[in-house]
Amino acid sequence: MIVIGVPVDKNFTIDVRTAAYCSAEAMHPNVKWGYASSREAGVGRSTFAYRALKNPDVTHLYFMDSDVVPPEGTLSKLLDHDVPIVAGIYPMCTDMPCWSFKTTAGWENKDLSLPKGLTETTAIGGSTLLVKREVFEKMERPWFKIVYKAIDEEGRAYDEGEDEYFSRLAREAGYKIMIDPTIICTHYNKRAL
Repeated sequence: MIVIGVPVDKNFTIDVRTAAYCSAEAMHPNVKWGYASSREAGVGRSTFAYRALKNPDVTHLYFMDSDVVPPEGTLSKLLDHDVPIVAGIYPMCTDMPCWSFKTTAGWENKDLSLPKGLTETTAIGGSTLLVKREVFEKMERPWFKIVYKAIDEEGRAYDEGEDEYFSRLAREAGYKIMIDPTIICTHYNKRAL
């Protein structure tokens, strides 16, 4: 069974397009979807994974963000790769527009050309992220968390986002972090100001 998990904020906010995508995927046999509410996406992802993995029939967790919508057929395409960790990509909304994957040089600038086909990276964003059960069983909890630090000269208050943390732990456990750059998702970035 594949379980789609969406971390949502304390107000349970999810873009209707994301909810529609998850609902459509859950119409397939052996696919379910749900959410976990938290102030931080990492806590929501870890909580959702912990709950879902209590069911021994769960083989994969497929994480979505509440404001990201993949193209039709994404879940099937990710499953066809048959690798422990794989994700589609989406534009991240940061000071510098960039894609949701990281190499040793940092988050990939949106102006750079994308690699062709399945590609190994050092970190991925947490949406459109398909992970086999074995990965979670090999790693210690929490699987996702923000690593905070004192605010630096650039105004950053953390060393790693929750998705970078997950990627680092997975690499330390011997897994490759893969992306399919042909799966480009829409990122609506809905935020309450």
